[in-house]
Amino acid sequence: MPTTLRCPACSAPLDAPSQHAATSRCPYCGVGVLLSERNQGTQAATNDPHADTIAEVVRILQSGHMIQAVKLYRERFGVGLKDAKDAVDRISAGQPAGTVPHRSGGKGLGIGCAVMILLVVVGALMIWRSPRAAEETTTPPATRESRDPVGAVAPGPSAPPALGDEVLRFGSEGTGAGRFTDARGVAVDGAGRIYVAEYQGGRVQVFDSAGTFVTQWMADPKMPLVDLEADRGGTVYVVQYGRIRRYEGATGTLLSELPRPERMTSYSDVALALDGTMWAVAGTSRIAHLGRDGSVRRTIDLRQAVGEDASPERVAVAGTGDVYVLDRWSDEVYHLAPDGRFVDRFGGSGEGPESTPSPEGIAIDGRGRVLVSDLGRGIRVFDAAGHYVGEFGGQEVVFGLAVNDRDEVFAAYRNRHQVVKFRLKP
Repeated sequence: MPTTLRCPACSAPLDAPSQHAATSRCPYCGVGVLLSERNQGTQAATNDPHADTIAEVVRILQSGHMIQAVKLYRERFGVGLKDAKDAVDRISAGQPAGTVPHRSGGKGLGIGCAVMILLVVVGALMIWRSPRAAEETTTPPATRESRDPVGAVAPGPSAPPALGDEVLRFGSEGTGAGRFTDARGVAVDGAGRIYVAEYQGGRVQVFDSAGTFVTQWMADPKMPLVDLEADRGGTVYVVQYGRIRRYEGATGTLLSELPRPERMTSYSDVALALDGTMWAVAGTSRIAHLGRDGSVRRTIDLRQAVGEDASPERVAVAGTGDVYVLDRWSDEVYHLAPDGRFVDRFGGSGEGPESTPSPEGIAIDGRGRVLVSDLGRGIRVFDAAGHYVGEFGGQEVVFGLAVNDRDEVFAAYRNRHQVVKFRLKP
């Protein structure tokens, strides 16, 4: 009996190929599939660079995390929120992902169709240029244009002076010591140790203050690692699968898991306050103030606080106790007083320097300035009241941010597979 061909990306059944067909397209996730005759039967494989993303989206959907799936699709394909949500909705419903808009705003071919055309024209997908290949140009790093697939915004002729000076850069692509494949989380403790986390696989590498590899340890290898924080004593907080776990940073020994007192509470981000308490994104609309032991002191419904639909994604807390929240729908930063009262909002969509159309990370420096990493636009800096004051980091794709007591900023350059350290200017 002939076996059913299944998509290598999402495991959906493929339509029976026509005789001698060399390629096909998955009607479920849309990736291009290569067909070959082996062991008296047809086998399916894929070189589609989108296949891993589609497979990851499917896995996240199967675990019940629709918002995380939308966020991943948006990040990987560089599309807007609505396009990403529509595509994930179609995948969830068992339909093709559909078209992917280009950054210029025009509609492009479906992912699978584009791959099929490339296969016919050139016979392979090797012409797809990887981020690493872009790194191997001879253009000096200081002036080189970003090759990130989500695009970049060129600075205007009157771009303000950079507010941060680069003082250290380390890392390269790979799986060995000091090498990264998808590093998005970065943290630093009071001893100067730097922790860098991969999004998938649970791998956390430890470096000294000079960026020299020291050791590595593993968190949960099965779930995406969505946030990484470290306190001054060297305890590392890891957020995975809705849970916050504490590890001994130097060894990776699991110390504890913070309780989740409410049955449906799922944590997706955490920030450490100077008094040892924590603020965390809890569920789809709330942020929670946690005690040192993880007990919930109070929760704030962001929708009620700002008076409209809102969904927190990242949170940071200043030395004053003021809380700043990145909203995943509006791409704005909401400023809350220590008591949870809404104060103001800033950032959001647009092309101006004060905009944050694709925010990913947020941190607060010792002067109370708010740092926001914006995909393809480096790091934006706002004062405590939300006024734009400058930027640094170039046209880069920056994910995780961490700031130490000396106003040194550590940024995870995901596409370059590097961590870059900046010294902030007054």
